[in-house]
Amino acid sequence: MAYIIQLTEKGTNLKLPLEKQQTRIGRDPGNDISLDDELVSKEHALIEIVVNEDNVEFYLQDLGSTNHTFVNDAPVDLHRLQDGDFIRIGMNDFRFVSQAPDSLDETAQLYKSWIPGVFYTGKKKKKKVSSKKKAAKKK
Repeated sequence: MAYIIQLTEKGTNLKLPLEKQQTRIGRDPGNDISLDDELVSKEHALIEIVVNEDNVEFYLQDLGSTNHTFVNDAPVDLHRLQDGDFIRIGMNDFRFVSQAPDSLDETAQLYKSWIPGVFYTGKKKKKKVSSKKKAAKKK
């Protein structure tokens, strides 16, 4: 199953499953995903699932919005989504995830950097233990 994950400043990320063949995104409450944002058009964008013989593809289409739809900080009219793509609609940031829900644990810990449109996972680095300390622990 695929998701788009709405990224927030507070780190509480909202997982939105893409279950329908077409998912409409916009400011109008009648959309599948309604965004309360003045920079978002009433009908802003559409995510469409295309099933081929051997795979499933996801396409993001801008619906002629005033402020455009962005993928990885580039404006797009039609874009084939890849796992990990960052989507910006108005002031809302999303990450596209095309994997199973079990693999979303890491994405729940994304943090926004001071650079617009850049996020990081916040993984902790493992401390290296010297061989002397290892030998001391064995004794």
